[in-house]
Amino acid sequence: MTLSTEICASTIRDVAVSVEAGVDRVELCSVWKAGGITPGIVVVQSAVAMGMEVRALIRPREGTFVHSRSELVWSTEEAKLMLDCGADRVVVGGLTEEGRLDERYLEAMCEAVGPEQLVWHRAIDMSEDAMADVELLLNAGVISVLSSGGAARAVEGLDRLQRMADLGMDVVAGGGVRPKDVKALAEAGVEAVHASCRLTTGCQASPLFDDAVHPVDPDKAMALVDAAQHLSHED
Repeated sequence: MTLSTEICASTIRDVAVSVEAGVDRVELCSVWKAGGITPGIVVVQSAVAMGMEVRALIRPREGTFVHSRSELVWSTEEAKLMLDCGADRVVVGGLTEEGRLDERYLEAMCEAVGPEQLVWHRAIDMSEDAMADVELLLNAGVISVLSSGGAARAVEGLDRLQRMADLGMDVVAGGGVRPKDVKALAEAGVEAVHASCRLTTGCQASPLFDDAVHPVDPDKAMALVDAAQHLSHED
């Protein structure tokens, strides 16, 4: 049984820590505390130069996954730019006002970069009918999804994650993933586990600025990798 590891990284330091820990790939984003928005070009280029496989989040702002027309245009152009900078795939997603997958957004992304370059992100967990939306993705040629199975933690959404995998999705399980969850997630058929592995530091009180930072913690990253590698040793 093999399982890939993916860490949500925001800085060059995060990428370096991930490389040292033996992580298979990173999902790059900025403004991690707000759920992530599209990363800067230099971070993507630097991560690629360091030999790390990169998936870049495409998200124009924090908040909902309902996009305006201008945000849709921006998102498709950013997706093309991230791939031009060396990202292996882009992580995208959008919903309609009614809470279903935004087919306009999906079609525009497929036309811009091709469905094989897309990973549909956790907007799927906010959908009013996630499994029907998985069918829409597969029909469009998108075969990778990042999901918690609609639960607060991925290990609590095993049933839906397994159903997605059984339909032919390459499922990246993300959402409160801990090393002790890895075996159960692998048995559900997911392709990879996605975790933040963050440590909050620098929380000194200030009336002017929030100086807290949230770097990837080396020990947490190595523990995730060790848990995944242990599965291979059990085969």
